[in-house]
Amino acid sequence: MFNRILVPVDGSKGALKALEKGAGLQLLTGAELYILCVFKHHSLLEASLSMVRPEQLDLPDDALKEYATEIAVHAKSHAVELGVPAEKVRSFVKGGRPSRIIVRFARKRECDLIVIGSQGTNGDKSLLLGSVAQRVAGSAHCPTLIV
Repeated sequence: MFNRILVPVDGSKGALKALEKGAGLQLLTGAELYILCVFKHHSLLEASLSMVRPEQLDLPDDALKEYATEIAVHAKSHAVELGVPAEKVRSFVKGGRPSRIIVRFARKRECDLIVIGSQGTNGDKSLLLGSVAQRVAGSAHCPTLIV
């Protein structure tokens, strides 16, 4: 049924629910489970426009990538706790526009299904569907399950 399931995570409750659903589907199908955390890429120009001027300029990407890595590692550990065999789950971190990176990653890795939370960390609680989930569902090459 499914060979590769992609679950994008961002540390939100919605992403956790999607991860739990993705793990359940992995247990039913034996598919590989890919966990992807995407951080918003900041250019050197954006970093230089900051009002705060530390003595040593740390690029925002470095801190964001580190945080995204923590989220991805935690999500992978949680998937294993839910029963997914460790050899069947892999985590990845990418920088860029989340919806675009998720769709591109799914296509490149030949994912059969994307399981995504309906609301992420930027979610406006008054909306039924977050913008990232909406964009992914509208442009993915494979079925998208919105949790």
